Amino acid sequence: MHPAISIIITLACLGMIILLSAWGVKTKKLSGELARKVVHVGMGLICMSFPWLFDSVLAVQLLGAFAIITLLVIRITKLRKSVGTALFSIERLSIGELLFPLAVAWLFTLSWEQPILYCISLLLLTLADTAGALAGSKFGKATYQTTAATKSCEGSIAFLITAFLCTSLPLYFFTGLSIGLILFLAMSISLFSMAVEGASGHGLDNLLIPIGSFLLLDYYIGLSDHLIMIRSLVLLALLCMLLLTRRMHTFDGGATLTSMLFGFAAFALGGIPCLLAAVLVFLRHIMTQKFMHDKYVITHSLNTIVAIAIPSLFWLTLGRGEVIDYTIAQFAFISTLSLIIAMLHAGTQKHMQRDSASLVHALILSMVVLSTVLLIDVPLVYTLPTIMLAMPAARFYYYWAETSTSHHPRNWLKLALLAMLCSAVATFPYLL
Repeated sequence: MHPAISIIITLACLGMIILLSAWGVKTKKLSGELARKVVHVGMGLICMSFPWLFDSVLAVQLLGAFAIITLLVIRITKLRKSVGTALFSIERLSIGELLFPLAVAWLFTLSWEQPILYCISLLLLTLADTAGALAGSKFGKATYQTTAATKSCEGSIAFLITAFLCTSLPLYFFTGLSIGLILFLAMSISLFSMAVEGASGHGLDNLLIPIGSFLLLDYYIGLSDHLIMIRSLVLLALLCMLLLTRRMHTFDGGATLTSMLFGFAAFALGGIPCLLAAVLVFLRHIMTQKFMHDKYVITHSLNTIVAIAIPSLFWLTLGRGEVIDYTIAQFAFISTLSLIIAMLHAGTQKHMQRDSASLVHALILSMVVLSTVLLIDVPLVYTLPTIMLAMPAARFYYYWAETSTSHHPRNWLKLALLAMLCSAVATFPYLL
């Protein structure tokens, strides 16, 4: 079939779904939230046909661009109150409808000649996300807070179960993988996508779930059975650890799920030494909360985890991409966390309005995390720049952080920038 004809047929079907859903909202046969999900599922099921409907990546990219422009026009014009009522009748801020066609076009490009992986990733976005939203809105009682919204455990469980089925059934019927491997793959993908959905907001999951799930599937299928099993069990163990210690840490729901993803990324990209370094930073948080006076205790959102994850995982991605030596990347990750834990200690002193940054304690914490380099093949002399930078970095952050807004994203941005700069200085001599 000619690409132009395929595009016309697809646009006609998508337009019909939007118009029918808008009619359902106007006649009060559908609620605004239900209408959004009808459009969401309808668009997803139509897009499932793309591997057989299109034989050109460019055609899908053009279709995605046209869909984004059309939806944007509907959003910012008077059409919002007519044909756009199915998408824009709810009050919360969301750009999910704009990210959906972007995600589909990007996913189709990445998964060219891998239709099963394309369909699984799209099923997670289409069915699992919808099941979670509907279950949460109807049965949700045990809620948890994220930066963007309040979500429910019931919704997350429904998402997890549906995601497991959306992954395991296609793999079972359309691949030659063993049952054991399929089960571990499905467990990993469903836990990962549930965490992404729970931690993200404003419709960002429409992009992060399909792209992240595809990349994870594509990477996992090339691994041996026992490596997939180990990674799956580590992901499950991290979630259990965070849930079992929920009364000991002050992470909200979004931060808890993001922490799981960070720990999993540290292990998947850097192995046991990097995972251990990340766990030590988490244990420091627990110990700090245990001895902190109640009046100083604050709830941490995913901003905290992101500020720690970005500068540290940056080095591991360079290592995996073979931009730098893999062992140096592991060292740089550990060095970054070593500097971060020193700065976090100084920031805590500032938050509690202490006169001192407690630099000696900051240095000790830094060296504890840095000791995990003993598990990798790196000369101990590599650690000297990090040790020398720990106290100056902690002291600088102590004066740079703002007491009145100690939990404000601005402070976490400062932490991330300073960690990136200091880790680059500590690692630079060994990159030459």
